Amino acid sequence: MTASKVKDNSQKLGELVHPNEDELVANNQHVLTEFFKKNVIEEIIEAIDILNDNYFRPQLIGFENFPERNRPETPLLLISNHSGMSFPWDGMIFASRFFPIENYGPNAVRPIIAPPLTRTVLMNPFLVPNIWKKVGAVDATSLNFETLMRQQDYNVLVYPEGVPGIGKGFNHRYELQKFATSYLRMSLSTKRI
Repeated sequence: MTASKVKDNSQKLGELVHPNEDELVANNQHVLTEFFKKNVIEEIIEAIDILNDNYFRPQLIGFENFPERNRPETPLLLISNHSGMSFPWDGMIFASRFFPIENYGPNAVRPIIAPPLTRTVLMNPFLVPNIWKKVGAVDATSLNFETLMRQQDYNVLVYPEGVPGIGKGFNHRYELQKFATSYLRMSLSTKRI
């Protein structure tokens, strides 16, 4: 294995060990705005609501008194497991219900997601290129995670099971999979979780 492959792999898996972390985060702010479009969220939610009303019929329970941030400068982390349906419908359905009740504002969420979801056209809902990023998702790297944790506009949604959680099968929906290695590395390197 070459040194460049080791370096690329560590960045992909999320090791953020850099003396100029503040500078790195400042230079990475583009991930928050590059594709993100609030109007796309509203349009996608209209489409997903057809599925919500006729198929999934989701209910948010316990979100009536959503907690306030105890440190206003730091977003809350919402951690969830996947239901295992071979496509992350669970995250889409949750966000489609959560964004409107939070009026698309600071208590809504920006998900951090597995990079393969954004890189593969077939994993983009409705086959719309960059749809994950347009609705606020950010690729899971330590630098992106740290950048999300330093912004104050939205809370952060994490599915620590990663892709294996999506593929575990709906019959295992209540069984927690091993946390993704990248999630554990982000947790250790950023000391945020």
